[in-house]
Amino acid sequence: TITPLQVNKKINSLPASLLQEVDKYIDFLNYRYSDWAEQLSEDQIQLIEKGNNDIEENRLIPHNEAKERIKEYIKNKSV
Repeated sequence: TITPLQVNKKINSLPASLLQEVDKYIDFLNYRYSDWAEQLSEDQIQLIEKGNNDIEENRLIPHNEAKERIKEYIKNKSV
């Protein structure tokens, strides 16, 4: 396995013109392997919990019915 020190030595040996690309790639890796749930706001967490509660309480609307409701809502708003 490679150590952070070894990676750092390799990075230090790169031409300065490549450092921005390396920095972007490190940012990409940090984003890709981070847990997106840790970045949720309190409001988002509460909305997810509300959705879970709705499921547990069987407060559900079938997809086709939801589409119809949205269609009617838009139709009424545009008139």
